[in-house]
Amino acid sequence: MQDANKQIIIIIIAVIAVLLFLGILFLIMIWAYNNRKQQVEVEKLQMKHDFDRQLLQSTLEIQEETFNNISQELHDHVGQLLSLAKVQLNIMEQRAEQPSGSLREVKDTIGQAMTILRDIAKGLSTERVQMFSLAGNIDQEAERINRSGATHVVFQLEGTERPMEAQGKLILFRIIQEALQNVLKHAAAAEVIITCKYMTDLLYISICDNGTGFNVEDALSRKNGLGLQHITSRAAVLGGLANITSSAGKGTIITITIPNV
Repeated sequence: MQDANKQIIIIIIAVIAVLLFLGILFLIMIWAYNNRKQQVEVEKLQMKHDFDRQLLQSTLEIQEETFNNISQELHDHVGQLLSLAKVQLNIMEQRAEQPSGSLREVKDTIGQAMTILRDIAKGLSTERVQMFSLAGNIDQEAERINRSGATHVVFQLEGTERPMEAQGKLILFRIIQEALQNVLKHAAAAEVIITCKYMTDLLYISICDNGTGFNVEDALSRKNGLGLQHITSRAAVLGGLANITSSAGKGTIITITIPNV
């Protein structure tokens, strides 16, 4: 009788052990499945991120090529035509016995147009942008806008500027140009303050205007929010983050943080 009881106990223990083993094996299989599923999701996200990055990089390269072509056209053709027109006006002024004030005004206007044209061509030229430091490019862009009288731009540099890889510098400058163009087109701002702060582990940039402001979510959802989307996507290419804060009547602040510049 005792032997039978022992056998029953052994059988029960063996069954429990098998069930425990199967339970543990089942849990391990579930854990492995979930782990693999998470890895696949991470790989899919990484592939999407890489694809988006490559697509944006290609878009930026095409855009830069377009900018260079426009810059060259402005310099070679439109600029030459304006120069020729100014020379012709000079000849007319010299030949006229009593040059009229209107003639001088036209000549001055053409001279101003040539200056503005040269400034725009410089800002669009990839090669010229890469020749100067980020701060130097921002300073020149601020001077160009100030000369136009559209608004007043103040540029503040804090900390010691560090050298940047040419492509990163170009992308950052295009972000700032995009932000300034948005201000000029939509904000009706009297002043824009650009702050470029070099910190230990990151570069912090802010573009702050005192314009009309807007609803950020609404703007991003509409077609005219493409400029804002370009700002955020370009910052992401550099491994950074762009944040846009605005409200009606209170102006707009765009901040960009780029790590390990």
